[in-house]
Amino acid sequence: MYDTPTTTGADRKVLAFPLRIGVTIDCPDPDLGATFWERFLGYQRRPHSEGSTYVTVDCPENVAGPPHLTFQRVPETKTGKARVHLDLFVDNAQPLTRQMLAAGAHQISVTDAGEWTTRVLTDPAGNEFCVIGPD
Repeated sequence: MYDTPTTTGADRKVLAFPLRIGVTIDCPDPDLGATFWERFLGYQRRPHSEGSTYVTVDCPENVAGPPHLTFQRVPETKTGKARVHLDLFVDNAQPLTRQMLAAGAHQISVTDAGEWTTRVLTDPAGNEFCVIGPD
């Protein structure tokens, strides 16, 4: 498997760590991607140049989630399963899922796990994400 290095408190002082971690999502239209996720996450768009390769939305203060999402224009379409995706944990999955479907998302699967249901959806660019919570 993977070798896990052992570190002590003293070791951490010499290691460099990122200031923050963001998530970048490849898509054919960064404006469309940002518009979809702004609506459902409550994030706010940063100013950007029209036609830019990147559009970033920032997480409001005091909200749990990645500090920002950046949508990056790429020429190729998505061809395989994503190895990294967003999980949205909610109190009631059905209303949010219905709104997302109406806004251009597509539902891929539903897995019932007792009190929680996991819905795998794709955003308008075809990127997978999950809505997790009770119905």
